[in-house]
Amino acid sequence: MTFDVNRVRAAYPALSDGFAYLDGAAGTQVPAVVIEAITDAYRSGIGNVGGTFPASDRSGAIVAECRQALADLTGASPDGVVLGPNMTTLTYRLAEALSRRWEPGDEVVVSRLDHDANIRPWVQAAARRGATVRWAEVDLATTELPVAQYGELLTEHTRLVAVTAASNVVGTRPDLAAIAAAAHAVGALVYVDGVHATPHIPVDVAAFGADFYATSSYKWSGPHIGTVVADPALLDSLHPDRLAPAPAGVPGRFERGTAAFADLAGVAAAVAGRTPRQVAEHLAARQVNVWNGDNYAWELAGALGLRDSGGAIRAGLVHYNDQADVDRLLAAVAELA
Repeated sequence: MTFDVNRVRAAYPALSDGFAYLDGAAGTQVPAVVIEAITDAYRSGIGNVGGTFPASDRSGAIVAECRQALADLTGASPDGVVLGPNMTTLTYRLAEALSRRWEPGDEVVVSRLDHDANIRPWVQAAARRGATVRWAEVDLATTELPVAQYGELLTEHTRLVAVTAASNVVGTRPDLAAIAAAAHAVGALVYVDGVHATPHIPVDVAAFGADFYATSSYKWSGPHIGTVVADPALLDSLHPDRLAPAPAGVPGRFERGTAAFADLAGVAAAVAGRTPRQVAEHLAARQVNVWNGDNYAWELAGALGLRDSGGAIRAGLVHYNDQADVDRLLAAVAELA
């Protein structure tokens, strides 16, 4: 099956203006399904969360769905999904909270490969606390970020390593797992800027070794919303400034002010946004029979983190299936994109 670029382009209303949008790395246009999700949220009526009326309940459901969608996208827990206006704002917020535990003599490692949003917040936080900043250098001949240098940069005084998952200029993808392993060996935390990697590669924060992983949905066809995902227990150990009546638990304590609820609906629409059962129903309507759920592999579904999100879709081929069956399946799945 070939990639139907015309069908994909038709999903993006903005492309009808005749311009060639080659600025995707700075931010993508949004498809109709995202626009409709945001419009539907406003049309249905939304209110601040925590109320006893339906509009408040709708906002609460939007937030929960957004957290789950981002957890699905990154391999994180929905209870560890921090939402905010953009990655830069959230990184400053995390730098403020994390640096409260730093002292003179502590060290932070940043890289010259990174976007400044994953450098300056840490450099400035280190300066306030009297901590030392150490720099991982780029090999200018290859534009790679050599892992070996981290063996010299990391010490028992290292508190945090900030590194990108992909350069926003040259596309270099550092060996995150190796860098994280070295950082963890000396007790340091790892903050990964995934803004430019997320649109292009599968994301698994555990496999990356990221203690914090940041991404922005406007880089992958969503609205201007940023997120940082982390282990809820790690977030619970941090105490950012907040208003007295604001949520005290995580992740809410990191989310200042009232959320842009309609935009959060757009984030969920930009990620898959369908349960396995909904996918199975979509396929059945196109005369394709598949199974959905845990398929009675209860323990495996739990180990893979699929049990609570509805399981998975299982399409099984046997001797009487032909190419036409496969083509029908692929065409039906393509409609979900």
